[in-house]
Amino acid sequence: MNLIEQIKVIFFTFLFGIVFSFFYNILYSFLYNKKLIFKIIVNLFFFITFSSIYYYFIYNLNGGILHIYLLLIFIISFYLYNKLFIKIRIG
Repeated sequence: MNLIEQIKVIFFTFLFGIVFSFFYNILYSFLYNKKLIFKIIVNLFFFITFSSIYYYFIYNLNGGILHIYLLLIFIISFYLYNKLFIKIRIG
């Protein structure tokens, strides 16, 4: 994987972490007072959908090669969204 591909993947992972965090906050506020089985099914569907979307784009960007630093960037972007954009958080 060359440098341009790595930069694209890192940038995409950072943006995807922010988008994922946004939709996760919406989902969390939606499921706050629902039944347990409904929460489990919706969460499972949510994570499978977002994982599939992420892997599809990673596959198109660099052939589906995942590195540990992509997980770290995803976690950092998820954390930054939740800390920096707390005012627009739903819930």
